[in-house]
Amino acid sequence: MKKIENNPLIYRNNKLGIFNLFLRHQGIFVTLLFILSFVLLYFSIDFSTQSLVAHDEGLYARRSRLVEESSNWFSPTFSSVHHKTLGSYWLIALSIRLFGFSELALRLPSILSSFICLFISYLIACKVTNKKSALISVFSLASMPLWIQYSRYASPDLPFVLCILLVIFFFLSFLDSNKYIYKYFYIFNSGLFFTSAFFIRSYMAFVPLIGLSPFLLFHLIRSKNIFKYIFSFGTLFGSIPTLLNLYFSYKKYGLSGITTLFDFAKKQAIGGFDLNNYIFTPINFLYLTFPIGFLFILLIVFTRSTKSQKYPLLVYFYPISSVLILLCMSTSYPHYYLFLLPSLSILFSVKLNYEDFRFSLSAYFIKYLLFFICILIISILFSFLLFLKDSLIEYSYGNLFIVYLLPLILILSYISSIYILLIDKNYKTQLQNFFYTVAIPQVISLSFLFNFGILGNPNYRIKSFLNDVSVSSIINSNTIYLLNVESKIQTLLSYYLPSSKIINQNHDFSEYKYIITSNTSDFETFNDNIIFKSISRFPNHVLLINISK
Repeated sequence: MKKIENNPLIYRNNKLGIFNLFLRHQGIFVTLLFILSFVLLYFSIDFSTQSLVAHDEGLYARRSRLVEESSNWFSPTFSSVHHKTLGSYWLIALSIRLFGFSELALRLPSILSSFICLFISYLIACKVTNKKSALISVFSLASMPLWIQYSRYASPDLPFVLCILLVIFFFLSFLDSNKYIYKYFYIFNSGLFFTSAFFIRSYMAFVPLIGLSPFLLFHLIRSKNIFKYIFSFGTLFGSIPTLLNLYFSYKKYGLSGITTLFDFAKKQAIGGFDLNNYIFTPINFLYLTFPIGFLFILLIVFTRSTKSQKYPLLVYFYPISSVLILLCMSTSYPHYYLFLLPSLSILFSVKLNYEDFRFSLSAYFIKYLLFFICILIISILFSFLLFLKDSLIEYSYGNLFIVYLLPLILILSYISSIYILLIDKNYKTQLQNFFYTVAIPQVISLSFLFNFGILGNPNYRIKSFLNDVSVSSIINSNTIYLLNVESKIQTLLSYYLPSSKIINQNHDFSEYKYIITSNTSDFETFNDNIIFKSISRFPNHVLLINISK
């Protein structure tokens, strides 16, 4: 090394060689840096601050644990006939088997699925638009609060979204490919994931599959018969797990093992008219997709399209028809719309790249409306930091530095975006720069708020209670009985304490050594004998020990 440094010519040539290598492979280095950054966002986690959300995460965790412990994953030991296909639990059960019972193991299928979804969504956007729009679509998808939340959620929602994206990606690859061997492979896989989606998400798979059907059928009808047969064979092959699931359910429970699945779907989809769907869906859309949803609406109102789409049935008809189906359902939750977020991000990128202003004053309306929104958000964030200090300390769980740093990053990003609005005179590049300035800090900030348990950690106190030394030594070697425990907490404890048992007031409490209850008045009859003593407490509940036993 000293010889090289003592020879300035060799040292300078080495530096130039490294620089030229970077320039020649700039795309590869940038891609690797991009992937590494996203990996850090997903896995830079403080595990001590993670807890499950009840009911959903607790239910999926408990049922996945039962599947993992079962000798037959098509027929686990559920207490009664189940209303969902078992693919909802398989990936979480597999993760439990490989990595144990931690929150990371439960959420790992969603984390990995989310990461792959971003990549597949980018490839789809490249086929539908171009690389510039595809990059915008990836960052817009990654920055949506709903996407960030469910990327760290123990549920089958993101694996289901991945299945739908793979159906689209393989079908587009089939349409674009000129080599028959590749076309066979692509069309088979498209059919495979078409029916695999149902095994993972039950009746909810019908919504995107119905929306995609016109696009798929339009191109299948125009293709050769051999491709229709291969697609059909792929759908048949992908339905094998579902058919086995239904077979074992029928064998164990009779006809109700099959009808229960469709009765639940009927109950969720068909019912009374719910006005809340139409009132709160737009509000949820703006809140859970911010800032993309808001910018998208602005672009729809103030701009017009300058380019026709290659696949209008995919780009326009699929998301619009799916939204209409969801609005007509009697029960609709925000995560039902997750599979539409990649389509929204692609639509947004198209609007941002290929639109002209609809009115002469459109650019000024957009500019000053965004200016007002930025000022409003900066004011709200400053108010949180200045006037809600006590609440921030309470919910920071010891990460006060993170709580203050990340909002400050957001504030700086919105100040920078105001600067862009005022300085940049090219309105098209202005909007694109504004988007990146807001979206990238939001991805980073929200990701770390989830990773450090400030968001998405509602049951931190229950987890702290279970990790307490005096409690953990008891629950690891004894059966804990649950009496009058709140429903959501009971769901969580059923996972964290798999040997726990539920009892009621009719039981003889003196027979049990350890009881968790929300109502200590049930033990007043034993006060004279001082049978029970409190060991530890968590919100509205107490762990009691029978000291006379």
